[in-house]
Amino acid sequence: MFVIESINQKYTDACPYAFPQDMKNLLRYIAKPNATEYPAGSCRHLVGAMPDIILADQPGAWERAFDLFNHQLELFPKQGSLMQHRVISFGDEEVQDPILAFWLATKVAGFYFERGYISFFGVHTNTDHVHIHIAVSTTNWRDGSNFFIYDELSLLHNYVDMWYQNYICGNHLPQSQSTFTSNLEG
Repeated sequence: MFVIESINQKYTDACPYAFPQDMKNLLRYIAKPNATEYPAGSCRHLVGAMPDIILADQPGAWERAFDLFNHQLELFPKQGSLMQHRVISFGDEEVQDPILAFWLATKVAGFYFERGYISFFGVHTNTDHVHIHIAVSTTNWRDGSNFFIYDELSLLHNYVDMWYQNYICGNHLPQSQSTFTSNLEG
């Protein structure tokens, strides 16, 4: 079974990602070359962003993502946590194809962007299990409001589960594609 973790919630006594340097460190970690290069030796990396303006195969993707996140902070200054960090991990019986994981990461980044939050992601292939790291801005790009998605982790879990059932298991649910997407907007 896949697992979705909110890394921010692990910090019970501190405010994670409260400074621009914290953002920089997280983005650098998400895009680290030895974890995201696929196939090995290809100099291609499984990283991306939403909005989809950062080319993953070019050097410096995390720096461009940092500039985007930082520019947003200049427009809407804030204190507290500047990013949400989510990890989606897969078990042995699930997605171990980095390309499928990248496709899912793109869809999940779209999930956040449709709600007004820019995001940056990377698919890590350097462990026994493929997993996705996603950094999400805590500032809404539409109006500068603080990060809030009612029942976010439950919605995200349902999103990934429906994607998994539809595209990996081949258990096509009796739903149209538009119903599939509209359920996620709930």
